[in-house]
Amino acid sequence: MANALAEELDKDEVATKAWDSAVLGRLWRFATPHRGKFALSFAILACLFFLELASPWMLKHAIDGPITAASTARAALEGGEFDASPYLRELAWWGLAYLVVVLLAAVFRYLEENQLTRTGQAVVTDLRAHLFAHMQALELSWFDRHPTGSLVTRVTNDVENLNELFTSGLIVLLFDMIKVAVVLVLLFLVSPPLAFLVLVLTPVLIGVSLVFRGGARRAHRSVRARLARLNGYLQEVLSGIRVVQVFRREQRVSRRFGAQLADVNEAHFRTIQLFALFFPIVAWVTVLIQAGVLWRGGYAIHGHAITFGDFILFWFWLQVFVGPIRELGERYNVLQSAFASAERIFLILDTPATLAEPAASRALALPFRGHVRFEHVSFAYDPRSPVLSELSFEIPPGATVALVGATGAGKSTIVNLLLRFYDPTSGRITIDGVDLRELDTQAFRERLGLVLQEDFLFTGTVRENLVLGRAHVSPESMARALEVSAANDIVQRLPMGLDTELAERGATLSTGERELIAIARALAGNPALVILDEATSSVDSATEARIEAATYELLRARSALVVAHRLSTVRRADKILVLHHGKLRESGTHAELLAHNGIYARLHALQFREPE
Repeated sequence: MANALAEELDKDEVATKAWDSAVLGRLWRFATPHRGKFALSFAILACLFFLELASPWMLKHAIDGPITAASTARAALEGGEFDASPYLRELAWWGLAYLVVVLLAAVFRYLEENQLTRTGQAVVTDLRAHLFAHMQALELSWFDRHPTGSLVTRVTNDVENLNELFTSGLIVLLFDMIKVAVVLVLLFLVSPPLAFLVLVLTPVLIGVSLVFRGGARRAHRSVRARLARLNGYLQEVLSGIRVVQVFRREQRVSRRFGAQLADVNEAHFRTIQLFALFFPIVAWVTVLIQAGVLWRGGYAIHGHAITFGDFILFWFWLQVFVGPIRELGERYNVLQSAFASAERIFLILDTPATLAEPAASRALALPFRGHVRFEHVSFAYDPRSPVLSELSFEIPPGATVALVGATGAGKSTIVNLLLRFYDPTSGRITIDGVDLRELDTQAFRERLGLVLQEDFLFTGTVRENLVLGRAHVSPESMARALEVSAANDIVQRLPMGLDTELAERGATLSTGERELIAIARALAGNPALVILDEATSSVDSATEARIEAATYELLRARSALVVAHRLSTVRRADKILVLHHGKLRESGTHAELLAHNGIYARLHALQFREPE
C-alpha cells in the first residue's frame, strides 16, 4: 500500500512536453462556453495596445510640430521679438490629447484586469465543479490510495493555477505575440536602420527566455508535488490530533512536518534562484538593446537621418516591443505551472468511474418494499484475495437480518455492496426483484435509512444534518423522528435548538448524542430499508438504553441489514448470518444458533457475553 501510494505521488513530478497541445485542447473545452468573455478580453487588450501606441505618436508630433517650429521661428528672427502664443496653443492641444489618452489607458488597464480575472474565474469555476463531481463518482478504494490533502490541493491550488493560465498566461501571451509583430513593422516604418539593429539583438533576449524554460518546468512540477504531500500530511495530523496529543507524538509529528516543509522550501528556493538569475540577465540584454539604439540613434539625429521626434517615437515604441519579450519567461513560467497543475487534474479526470450508471436506469417501484436478495455474490478488492464467495441470502420485507463474524469476515463489504459503493465481481443483488445495477442509484440511496459505525455529522445546523437535502423529509417527519429516537431532548438542550451550528464532525456532541442524531436522521426519511452498522463505543447505561430503544424504533416494521454489535439487536433479529472468511457458515435465529453450538455460539461467548 505504501509503495503504491509513493508511485501515485511520484506521478506528480513526471515532466511531459514543454508545450502540450493536447492539454491545451482539453482545457479549451472548458473555456469554449465562455468564448464571449474571451472575445471581450481581446477587444480590451486591443484598445489598450492602440492607446500605448498613440501616446508616443502624440509626443513625436508635439516635438516635431509646435516645439520644433517655435525653435526654428525664434532662430530665424535673430533676436527680434518672438510671439510664441500660436505654438503654445497648438502644444496645449497636443498636451490635452496626450492627457486624455493616458487617462483612457488607465481606464482600460482597470478593465483589462477586471475582465481577464472574470474570464479566468468563470473557466476555473466550471473546471472545479466538474472535477469535484467526478471525484464524488469514483470508487472508495481510489480514495484509499490518495491522501486527502493531496486531493484538496488539486481541487483548490492546482485549479487556481489554471486561473493564471487564462488571465496572465495564455491570453496575454497570444496577444503579446501580436503586439511584437505589429510594433516591429512600425519600428521599420520609423527607422529601418534602428529597427534592423533591434532585430539583430532580439534573438539574444528570446534565447535567454527559452533557456530558462526547462528549469522552470521541472521546478514547478516539484513544487506542486511536494506541496500536495505536505497538505496530505497536515490533513492527516489534524484529523488525528487527539491521538497525537494522547500519545505525546507532538515532537515526532513536528519533525516529520518540518522535513516535508523543508522539501517544499527547497523546491521553492530552486524556483526563486532561477528567477533571481533570469531577470538580471534579461535586464542586461534589454539595456544592451537600448544602448545600441541610443548610440545609433544619436548618429542618425546628428546626420539628420531622423528627427528628434522620430527618435522619441522609436524609443517609446521600443519599450512596447521589448516588454512582451522581456516578460516571455514569466509568461512561460505561468504556462509551465499551469501545465503541471493541469496534468495532475487530468490524472483524476482520466480515472474512470467504476460504477457507471445504466443507459436507461429504472426508477424505484412504489411502494418500495425493501425486499433484498443476494444471489451467489462474490467480490474481491484484489483479484488475488477474494473477500466474499458465492454468498446468497435474502432480507424479506419488514425483516431484520443481522451480520456477525470476526474482523475481516466481510460484513462491511456486504454493506458497501448493498449501498452500491462497489458492484459484485459475480452474482447479483436485487431490490424488489430488480438488479441493483439497473436502478437509479441516487433515487435508491435517498430511500435508505443509513446509520454507520462512525456517525458523520457535517459542519452546519442540526436541521441541515437531519434533512441532508432530501426533498421528501418534511418538518413533520423530522419532528416525529426526533421524538421517536429520543433525540428531542438533545435538541432542546442546544442553545438554538435545530438551528444550532455543529462543529466539524459534530465534535461538540458526545458519542451517544451523535449516534442518536444519526438514528433520527435515518428515521426522518421514513425508509423502507435500513442499513445499520452499530457503533461499538462505550457509553453510559442511560444513553445505551436510549440508543437501544431508538434502534428498536428504527428497525420496527422495516427491512434491515444490521452489522450487529449489541446483544439486544442480535436477539431481536429475524435471522442472523454468521460469516467466516467471506462465506456464509451459519444462519438462523439467536436461539437456533446457540443450540447449534457452532461458530456463532463461540462468538457469542467471546463478544456478546452479558456481564455477570
